[in-house]
Amino acid sequence: MSKKRIVICDDHEIIREAVTNRLNNIKDIEVVGEAGNGAALLSVVKELKPDLVMVDLEMPEQNGLEAIRNLHGETPGLPVIVLSAHGEPDIVELALNTGAKGFLVKSVTADEMGKAVKTVLGGKTYLGVGVEAGRGATDEMSRLAKLTPREREILGLLAKGMRARGIADELNVQPATVYTHVRNTVQKLGVDTRTQAVTLALRYSFLETDKTVS
Repeated sequence: MSKKRIVICDDHEIIREAVTNRLNNIKDIEVVGEAGNGAALLSVVKELKPDLVMVDLEMPEQNGLEAIRNLHGETPGLPVIVLSAHGEPDIVELALNTGAKGFLVKSVTADEMGKAVKTVLGGKTYLGVGVEAGRGATDEMSRLAKLTPREREILGLLAKGMRARGIADELNVQPATVYTHVRNTVQKLGVDTRTQAVTLALRYSFLETDKTVS
């Protein structure tokens, strides 16, 4: 019987190493590749063609949710397990709605990690200890999904500490245009300030705040 091939995606090398060591000690499972961020994950998956991917949510360049969306766009049916530092119901629900088939917190034991992998490879969903599934998508998630690409881009630049005039220069638009987008974003998210809008977006790993602006 051939071993099931797994790719791990996490921006912390020590986490990738720990997960690799745990999984490689499980019969019929082998870690065949790693990626340090969501942007690099797709090419690794295309090259290695794994049976399952384990991915963190909070990563630079491309967060885990976007990585899951891109994976399912290119490799439909590839099972994904989220391995996150946070297991709150709303985050879990968002990950499952995005396409994840399993959710584990990073404090998971080796035995449970193995059980999760085998369960998901068997076609079922697995939620680890300390993880609670939410009861339907929250209003906050729905509001975030309504943002346009430009509104999201500007929100990401605000999260990096840029001011409206700096964003206008960066995007080669008028400051009034940026203010309009910010006002629309605040209204769509149902918050009172741009700071609250950024906080809400970061809570759901909705922004690529570490991506280099070009």
